[in-house]
Amino acid sequence: MNRSSSTHRFHRRTIAAVSATFALVLSACGSSAPPAASSAPPASPTAAASAPAAPSPSLVAITPAPVGAVGPNGGTVIRWFIGLGAGAQPQQVAAERTFADDFNNSQKDIYLSTEIEDNKVAKDILQTQIAAGNPPDIIGPVGVEGLNLFRDQLLDLAPLVQSQSFDLTKIDPSLVDFWKMGTGGAMIGVPYAVYPSFLWYNKALFDEAKLPYPPTKLGDTYQGKPWDMNAIRELGMKLTVDKNGNDATSASFDAANVVQWGFDMQFADSSPIAEASLFGASLPIAADGKTADIPTQLSTAMHWYNDGVWKDHFIPTNTQINSDLLSKGSEFASGNLAMMEGHTWFTCCVWPAAPAKPVVKDFGWAVAPSYNGTTTAKLHADTFSIMKGSKHADLAFTALKAMVDSKELLVDYGAFAANADKRQSFIDAINAQFKGIKLDWSVPQEMLVHPDIPNHQAFVPNYGKAKAALQAFWNKYRTQSGLDIDAELNALKSTLQGIYDSAG
Repeated sequence: MNRSSSTHRFHRRTIAAVSATFALVLSACGSSAPPAASSAPPASPTAAASAPAAPSPSLVAITPAPVGAVGPNGGTVIRWFIGLGAGAQPQQVAAERTFADDFNNSQKDIYLSTEIEDNKVAKDILQTQIAAGNPPDIIGPVGVEGLNLFRDQLLDLAPLVQSQSFDLTKIDPSLVDFWKMGTGGAMIGVPYAVYPSFLWYNKALFDEAKLPYPPTKLGDTYQGKPWDMNAIRELGMKLTVDKNGNDATSASFDAANVVQWGFDMQFADSSPIAEASLFGASLPIAADGKTADIPTQLSTAMHWYNDGVWKDHFIPTNTQINSDLLSKGSEFASGNLAMMEGHTWFTCCVWPAAPAKPVVKDFGWAVAPSYNGTTTAKLHADTFSIMKGSKHADLAFTALKAMVDSKELLVDYGAFAANADKRQSFIDAINAQFKGIKLDWSVPQEMLVHPDIPNHQAFVPNYGKAKAALQAFWNKYRTQSGLDIDAELNALKSTLQGIYDSAG
């Protein structure tokens, strides 16, 4: 198909996209949106998904209170360690300290002491405190990757949930099960801040191609066919355009001069496991927790993505992702990507920071496509946890419950609440940001009940090195054409086995 207006439209949008290219500020994303999750968009394709927060000039060195210390209100000091994920932005620091002051003034049993550290050093500081036998009581907000580093040091919260009658009835059971990722299935976090993923689409590009918008309800079809990964491929090719206006279904399509792409899973941390989540949740490890494995979901996905990049050309290469055409990694915001699977926190980055003008004037949300009849929407989530070394776990859990119950903290963290009764504040804040755009909030809420369990960031032995090996695989398939994907996956399996074995 040839779209004669595409070339002219492309030149106009390219100029706008280049002028609007912006540096993604970690966590806050440099926009007017509420602060993002600790799984904020990385500044580069190889940055960690649990992105470090920007250093805050308001942070000061804190001497931890000694065990058994009594606070000014007469209560036992409970130490709240912040910095492993979100929480270190200036506006977040203010909200956290206000919350602690209000909590301390409300009762006399507990004195909540905040220890707010720069994300760049928080992990090392916490490890030092643990080694010295003086860990904090509560850590958070923190995401899955942050907890991977300390999973053996975290308390199973299930007995406290029961003894303190913590109400989980307003939370979908799948989100409760999500945090049962500690050793032996321990519940190392409570459902708190969730960032479901779903399909974002550029309405202008669909309108130009005279294509109907994707479905917003599970089970709905698209042009009479199932809304699945095959539909994404076919639709993606129709929405991929070369400099002459030919789409990727045309015999005249020039794959060497693509100016608009149909689909990508943006800000997926260069992770093939994250990308493969659309084909079903999986991890590259067997059930014994020590044997490397390439599950069917991962193998199927990598063939699909590799063909999408090099054969069907509707998914960009790594070089194209980092080009001016795709705003050097901010693909969807460039206006040259029609569809992307992304999270609620992407509201921070779909538009550039003022005074730059947005290229994508209007966008919509659709449900994630299914595969073999099953829909899986990868989930980012933050929680609060209690350290095993806490001497006052009961009191710590009482304080933790108050944190989870705070509407103000949720808004300042930019969080979509796991508890359905607490979501409206975040929804109102985002609706106010995108005036004139009608956002269908049923989409992210529906995707919340289809999380990837096991999560794509879940623990594997020697996690940091395993993640680096997976990212190297991603970089290779997005950079080199003609790869034997099966051979590359077999090589990855061998590499991962060595990494798992070295964990001891």
